[in-house]
Amino acid sequence: MRRFRSWLGLLVLVVAGLSACSGPLPATHASPAPRGSAPPSAAAGDPQRCARLARRGFTPCPPTADRLQLPPTTIRNATSGAVPDATAHEWGRAFQLTEAYYRWALQANARSALTSGAFTDPSPQAIDNLFGSDLMELDAAAQAGGALEYEPPPIPITQVVLIPTDLQNAMQRQGLVRSQYGLAVKFTGPTRRAIRLPNGQEKVLVVRDANFVVTGLVWGNLQMDSDLGLIWYEHGIYGCDGSVRVACQL
Repeated sequence: MRRFRSWLGLLVLVVAGLSACSGPLPATHASPAPRGSAPPSAAAGDPQRCARLARRGFTPCPPTADRLQLPPTTIRNATSGAVPDATAHEWGRAFQLTEAYYRWALQANARSALTSGAFTDPSPQAIDNLFGSDLMELDAAAQAGGALEYEPPPIPITQVVLIPTDLQNAMQRQGLVRSQYGLAVKFTGPTRRAIRLPNGQEKVLVVRDANFVVTGLVWGNLQMDSDLGLIWYEHGIYGCDGSVRVACQL
């Protein structure tokens, strides 16, 4: 479950005999994009974009990739040269875009966008692994006749890493698509989630201050989506605890 983005807890995977692939952190790239969400807009050259995205659960219509404001992060390459720095930066920026659409979906209470397979593997295992807590919170908000309110956490570091074979095998055993590479991501507070009720009151789900830090390993692959842009198509997430910590290098 994607708890480090919701309750900021973590799913921990312990793999016996996990081998580490360690190395220096050569390249660092800073992304200056500001936090927040741009107003929804259709692509000027493609008036059917919103209709296509609505069929994939994106309602209202999200901004196009060039207008969607990305969460700022510093992108690092920790693969010791296995991945070129330019490629690592491209993957990191693609993750920023996926994260921006994820945040938009929560703030718009667009539940179907999370389950449609638009930016993640649509298998039940992957959906539960990535969005289990999010879906429960959205359902609770809907059942209360209200809406989920989400103040997303900062992302100081997004780091491209190699994933050891034993960890890849563990992914496969859990019914998740395995990957040779992943993104180790550091999230911090402040962040907040609440359900806004019809009477204007709110039920606070979680509040974390600026001292809170949590890390996760998000694996997937680069994918061009004609309506969303160049995204990091996600297959799963683990917390950077236990045996996973050596892969994250954070």
